[in-house]
Amino acid sequence: MSHFIYLDLQKRKLVETISIQEQINIYRSKTYKKPLIIIDLMYFDQLGGYLHNSSTKTKMRDLCGISSQRVEELKDFLADLSSWGANLTFITNGPFHDVSGHIFQDPNYQKEYTKECRYRLQCGIIDRLGKEHYSEVASNAKLIPIEPIWTDPITRIARMYGTILRAWDNTRHQEVIRYASEHEAFAIITKNFSLLLYAGSVMPKYRLWSMANSNKIGMTIAQIEPLAVRRTLRLSVKQLRLLGVFCDWYYTTPTFSGFLERAKIENSKIGLFKNLIDYVKRSVGNLQDDDYLRIAHDLYGEDKFIDSCHQLKSVCESYNIDNIKLSTEQNNDIISMKLKGQDSFNYDIYHDICFSCSITFIDYRYWLEQGVNFYDIVMSIYQRISGLILQHRNDSSLRRYIMIKRNHDEPFATTELKPEYPKNFEVLSLDDLFSFKEETLGLNIRFLEFITGLKFDETSVNFFHSTENRNDLHDTVTLLFMVTSKIIIPFEADIFLLAIQECRKESSEPNHLPENLNLRAFHLYFMYLKMRVLIKHCFYGAGFDETFMDECKLDGTVFQTMFQKWIARGATDDFSEAINRLGTYRMHGSCPPR
Repeated sequence: MSHFIYLDLQKRKLVETISIQEQINIYRSKTYKKPLIIIDLMYFDQLGGYLHNSSTKTKMRDLCGISSQRVEELKDFLADLSSWGANLTFITNGPFHDVSGHIFQDPNYQKEYTKECRYRLQCGIIDRLGKEHYSEVASNAKLIPIEPIWTDPITRIARMYGTILRAWDNTRHQEVIRYASEHEAFAIITKNFSLLLYAGSVMPKYRLWSMANSNKIGMTIAQIEPLAVRRTLRLSVKQLRLLGVFCDWYYTTPTFSGFLERAKIENSKIGLFKNLIDYVKRSVGNLQDDDYLRIAHDLYGEDKFIDSCHQLKSVCESYNIDNIKLSTEQNNDIISMKLKGQDSFNYDIYHDICFSCSITFIDYRYWLEQGVNFYDIVMSIYQRISGLILQHRNDSSLRRYIMIKRNHDEPFATTELKPEYPKNFEVLSLDDLFSFKEETLGLNIRFLEFITGLKFDETSVNFFHSTENRNDLHDTVTLLFMVTSKIIIPFEADIFLLAIQECRKESSEPNHLPENLNLRAFHLYFMYLKMRVLIKHCFYGAGFDETFMDECKLDGTVFQTMFQKWIARGATDDFSEAINRLGTYRMHGSCPPR
């Protein structure tokens, strides 16, 4: 929900700052039960008001990449909740990456536009890094947009303290709200208060806690109670849902500005929310069809309101908790359930859902200069995974779609993804393909070779397969793929490998910021993060289970520091000795002579 709504609720004294520990203790003393707290995992990295209150040093770390120091801070927060007796459940995105809590698209709104704006913002930051010290860039930047890269480390620590659920068949907000209602959650921790606008036949009793308005040191957080909001605003349940549509969906779209004009609503930061409430109250409490027609006319205008009326009503009903089924109750065929144990790409392909390829600090200009076509690399992988998954449908006309950016000058767009089918071997049935068995390892390797275009030494793969370090194969294959694709040279891959091994060691010491930022290391690090996700898709597509994969543990400051050190020194005897000890962990060739 927009910040102006939060300020209005504050003014109405519907927001209070509470002690989390105190609230948990009160609940336990009254009920003798552990309170269920649901955490929106997509916003967890924003705990403590990160987007609004980040220090220059924090943003400098973000320019290096993933920060183990911030991971530890998030871990400490969860450790406290757990030690106080909270039962934690985390909910994260599945195929529906839209975060607004709605299902239907506004005809004038393009998600591609938002992604393109983000890309341009990142390119602007990169341009400044080429001219200024990175401390100045961090100080002047409102935020460093790196949220997508936190998925792996946040997932890792969440698994330590609770259960993770994916919103496979709903938007994430729908999944959160339905799960909270069905399991009588005590509180939901999320970025903002959009969720208070969901309601069924009765208002839920949980509290909403805002990550953006929290204090990790004192463990305090801003709280709103949805029932108190509805009573204070004097709205029916249906009117509250309608208010949710305006505030959470139409507010940032071109349609909304036209609506304000047609509905004669004053657009001021101070009075807009109140004016919207007054507008909603003009409708009868149970919202009849005539009300929807009038509102659709105000929203869409004379030419479109009749056709759009049903859509508006459907959007409002998408806020009805009673109409939402949990993802565990939908698409429960055998293959879908197995795909729900993976990440979302294979699920999207199987169910014909347009997959969105996110990029964080992938600068097409830089990689074009290096002779690397990022688009071709990604698309070839996705086409081959699609071919494996769709082969048994025996339909050469099948197409899938992906939202992706082709090059620096073309904006994000939905592009056709034509599956590339294997020709020289038969694929296992999907049931068998996604049921990893030790005896089929040879077939899984062959499938992985088809997807990646790599050739594997089966002895090397067997080494990982037979040891407790099986999940190290993920990074080893990622580095091999990057070398083969000419993204990095073997010497740089060795530096990656040494830095990864360093970060796998247990250490509570914070990593020092490097004096300067090496731009080559910057580009390599963020490309590595993307390629790592791509290889995870490859592993799942080839039928490997999650024991062969691991969350990213490579701290950005460690990589920056080690890269600068070894690029300056070259492959010294010390370097060669350290890298040679890793032996089979290196599939990408040897380091160059001094």
